[in-house]
Amino acid sequence: MFVKRVLLLAAVLMLVVVMVACSSKLPQKAVSPGGEAVMSATEVSAVAAGSTPAATAAAPASGGATASPMAEASLSQAAVASPTATPAASHVPSATAAPAAERIVPRTDKLVMIDPGHQRVGNNEPELVGPDTRETKAKVSSGTVGVRTKKPEYVLNLEVSMLLKAELLKRGIPVTMTRETHDVDISNKQRADMANDEGAALVVRIHADGDSSASTKGFSVLYPSPSQGATKPIAAESRQAAGLLLAGLQQSTGTKGRGLSARDDLSGFNWSKVPVALVEIGFMTNPEEDELMSDAAYQQKLASGIADGIEQFLNGK
Repeated sequence: MFVKRVLLLAAVLMLVVVMVACSSKLPQKAVSPGGEAVMSATEVSAVAAGSTPAATAAAPASGGATASPMAEASLSQAAVASPTATPAASHVPSATAAPAAERIVPRTDKLVMIDPGHQRVGNNEPELVGPDTRETKAKVSSGTVGVRTKKPEYVLNLEVSMLLKAELLKRGIPVTMTRETHDVDISNKQRADMANDEGAALVVRIHADGDSSASTKGFSVLYPSPSQGATKPIAAESRQAAGLLLAGLQQSTGTKGRGLSARDDLSGFNWSKVPVALVEIGFMTNPEEDELMSDAAYQQKLASGIADGIEQFLNGK
C-alpha cells in the first residue's frame, strides 16, 4: 500500500513538473507596478515598423493577458519612444503649374494689314486727328476722282490693294484688309484700331493723290512724323518700311517717284501703335498718270514693287 502511495505521489509530481514546464513557454504580458500591461520589446519594434495596435493585441487570444485602455496608451508611448527611424519618403517633384504667360500687346511678326483708302460714301462726322491733339477731321472721305478715267479713288485703291494681297499671299505672307468692298463705313481712326488689335507687323495704306496742277505726277510714300508724341514709338520702323516701299516701287516701275514725306496730320498714322506707311501711287489729276494707274500691267507693277518692299521689311525684323 505504501508503495502505491509513493508511486501515485511521484506521478503527481511529474505531472506538476510537466505543467510548469509547459506554462513557462507561453508568452506572458509583463505587468507594471500599477497593474497596467506594457509592451514587450518585440511588440514595440513591431509597432515602430508599422504594425497596428490591433494586430499586436491579438497575442492575448493565445492565452496572454488582455490589454486595458491604459495599456493601449502605453503602447503608443512606447512606439513613439522607439529609436527605430521612420524611412524618409522619397522626393517626388510635385507638378508645378507653369506661370501664366504675361499678357503682351499682340504683335505678329509677319502679318500685313492693307488699308485701301476711302470708301463709296464718306463720313464727315468729326474725329480727333490723334490722342495728342484736339484737332479734328472728317472721319473718312470718298477721295478724289480720275480726271480722265472718271474712276473714283476708292475704286482704284481697292483694285491695287487686291493685287497686292494676292502678291503677298503668293509669297507666303499673311494678309488682312480693312475692307474688300466699297460699301463700308470705317473711319481712319477705326482703321488704325483694326491694325492695332490684329497686332500687324506693318500697315500699308494705299491711296492716290490729287493736285491743283495737272502736271504734278509720281508716286510717293508717307510715314508718321516723330514729332508727334503718340507716334514716336513707331516712327523709326515706319520710316524704314517707307524707304523700302519706295525702293521697291522705283525698281518695279523704272521711275524715281517723288520720294518720302513725314506727316503729323493723318489720323490713320497718329492713332497707330504698329509701323505704318501710306503709298500714294500717283496723281489722278494728271491725265496720263490717271490712265496709267488703271492699266492692268502697271497696277501689277505697283503691287509687285510694294510687295518687294514689304518682304524686305519683314525679312529684316
